Amino acid sequence: MSIKVAVLGAKGRMGGEVVNAVNASDMTLVAQLDLGDSLDQLVSVGAEVVVDFTTPDSVMGNLE
Repeated sequence: MSIKVAVLGAKGRMGGEVVNAVNASDMTLVAQLDLGDSLDQLVSVGAEVVVDFTTPDSVMGNLE
């Protein structure tokens, strides 16, 4: 069974590299979110793991 992964900050340089790494693995990329995207998508797509490559100012809000 493949792990369902979402990436926050997917449009950034490092977030894009995480997206590439997930796509090159046996994991399934279920969401690529960035500034302005609703975090509600994480639940609707069934993300099991979230990789956060946003800015330090955004991390605490994302955790909530």
